[in-house]
Amino acid sequence: MKRYYWLPLLVAGAIAVGGSAATPPPEPSNSPPQQTPLADTQKIVVLGDSITQAGGQYGGYIWLLRRYLNALYPAQSIDVIDAGISGNKSADLDARFNRDVLSQKPDLVIINVGINDVMQSFQSPSATDSEPPLEVYRQKLTAMVKAARARQIEVLLLSPTIVYEDLNSRENIRMVEYIAAMRDVAARNRVQFIDLHTPFRHIIMTYQRYGGRSQNILTRDGIHPNIAGHQIMTYTLLRGLGVPEDQIQNLKLD
Repeated sequence: MKRYYWLPLLVAGAIAVGGSAATPPPEPSNSPPQQTPLADTQKIVVLGDSITQAGGQYGGYIWLLRRYLNALYPAQSIDVIDAGISGNKSADLDARFNRDVLSQKPDLVIINVGINDVMQSFQSPSATDSEPPLEVYRQKLTAMVKAARARQIEVLLLSPTIVYEDLNSRENIRMVEYIAAMRDVAARNRVQFIDLHTPFRHIIMTYQRYGGRSQNILTRDGIHPNIAGHQIMTYTLLRGLGVPEDQIQNLKLD
């Protein structure tokens, strides 16, 4: 693990140099800690597509999340289950929600989906398509949230990241609409939402300003995160789960 500790430091340095291109860190707060989905949490299912499937492998965001949480909260023995399947869209996740989530009886389900929905939204609709792709995305997210909440399972909606590191691509422009829909579903159903798209954009924009656009920074192929991308996903998720900033910044794995 120590061989890639420098990657998040490089990204953090790029943000600092970039000034207004990045969101400044929050001011320290003396208010009491808020209740988070980690309270009394022993089992987490992470549901998603190929990004989640790869996230369970060495250096992936689920692999990191599992180890970080158990390093931070060893008494809880938190189990993090990878339920990602390559190529899945929101409709695929909904179709297997009972088998891969509800039957596991988790305390928390994290749903990360949208990349394939966005990419396939550019395909010509078939004669059997009765709803616009964005509306299907919204409906399937809503159905999964309601199914989980009916079983008293906490839900965290984790936004998709990017489609290609060309931030002005048609896919990334449309991605904004899908993330807005996910945010709206979370608000309407009073579940947690975490935005991964914005930190990815900030980091890529800052790097491209000083290092050009000829290489990928946070992905292997423009879509699937590399080690640095998975680290950004993990740290953003930990912050959203309420882990104190000083603990996140000092996290190490032996």
